[in-house]
Amino acid sequence: MSTVAMTYQDIYQQILELPQESLVELAEFIEFLRFKADKTEPRAEDAEKRPFCPVKLKGLLKGYDFSPGFIAEGRREMWGNFPRDIERSRPDEHS
Repeated sequence: MSTVAMTYQDIYQQILELPQESLVELAEFIEFLRFKADKTEPRAEDAEKRPFCPVKLKGLLKGYDFSPGFIAEGRREMWGNFPRDIERSRPDEHS
């Protein structure tokens, strides 16, 4: 890892030399660095507030029908037009 001393002025000068299109990417990277720095310093009060499972899945599929009859109907519909008389040939027969 390089131990080059960087100052705010050096970094600012490099930012000024970037094309305008790169500024959004730079802003996203700075946000990532802030997030990374914040994650390295765990706070006790945050640990108490966070639930064990950050995403609650209860009721996610409520209202959807997954009965065996519904699945069988979907399979029949999906495979209904599939040709049954396909000739199978071995790959070495074409050579």
